[in-house]
Amino acid sequence: MIIGMPISTFFGIMIWPFVYIILAFVVYGIMKKQDDEIDDTEFEQSVKGRRGAAE
Repeated sequence: MIIGMPISTFFGIMIWPFVYIILAFVVYGIMKKQDDEIDDTEFEQSVKGRRGAAE
């Protein structure tokens, strides 16, 4: 035990940043895959048509 704390609790607390980062990469990958499947040409043309936008 680390200062009266069970080792499983200690590792459970210490591992959350790694879980958060890995989950962020997984969610990013899913969103990128969905974004690649969606046809954005209509939106991109309207943005390019505006002055000052995406120049």
